[in-house]
Amino acid sequence: MAAMVNMTSLLNGKDSRWLQLEVCREFQRNKCSRQDTECKFAHPPANVEVQNGKVTACYDSIKVINKKTHTN
Repeated sequence: MAAMVNMTSLLNGKDSRWLQLEVCREFQRNKCSRQDTECKFAHPPANVEVQNGKVTACYDSIKVINKKTHTN
């Protein structure tokens, strides 16, 4: 039953857990040697709040990036 509730929440768009990105631990210590585009973890700007080592991505920004990279 719990799986059904979680799936329903996802389908209704109310569960934003899939938008959460793990923040690079090295970046948080100012030690990451990778560029933002090379690191598989998030490198958020200083004005973005990090909670429990994660940030929540903006769904609209993902749509814009997807349109730019996947043109028809």
